[in-house]
Amino acid sequence: MAFILGIFDLLAYAIPGSLYLTSLAYVAHRAGWIDVPTLIGLPSLVLIIAVAIAAFLIGQASYPLGSLVDRWNPFGSKDPAKQAREEFVRRNAIDTPRRFLQLDPFTLLAALEADDREAAADVFRLRSVGLTLGRSVPALALGAVIALVEIFTGTLPLFAGLTGLVLALVAAGCLYQAASFRKWAIIRTYELSFWNDDMDERLPDEA
Repeated sequence: MAFILGIFDLLAYAIPGSLYLTSLAYVAHRAGWIDVPTLIGLPSLVLIIAVAIAAFLIGQASYPLGSLVDRWNPFGSKDPAKQAREEFVRRNAIDTPRRFLQLDPFTLLAALEADDREAAADVFRLRSVGLTLGRSVPALALGAVIALVEIFTGTLPLFAGLTGLVLALVAAGCLYQAASFRKWAIIRTYELSFWNDDMDERLPDEA
């Protein structure tokens, strides 16, 4: 059986996991638990494979933290599907909303994927970027905390302070953009469904 990691896995798990891994490696090196320069001296292929596996596993393990970010994101809506639906209807001046707007956007996405994988891939791309940004927020916040500690314990307090400030600002930006991409993905799902002539006919009568 072939094991293939898609772009969704790379963005949603590996990238946030690599941020956690970087922070943990730095702390471990500063604490004297590991010698990072020695690890870098390992064969390139072995090191790349080990880092990739570790980043993916850490990204998987930290997924609940990212879910909390999505749930408590101050820039997002408690009901993003409703917000996206209202914006879609407003943009298109639909007098009589079509039946597909009553369905959950994930159900619509599954129908779109069955019809046209390339069209659905555009939605998956938006969702993946949004997930990556949201899942990266805790890791960036962790980095900012580490930088704050380095202000008092390190030899370069000014550099540590600037690094912490940059990480905090990037985390805030990721938080805002995560909510935006989440909404855009749902709006894109509605847009693609709108131009799918068979979408309403395929829905059950109670939909």
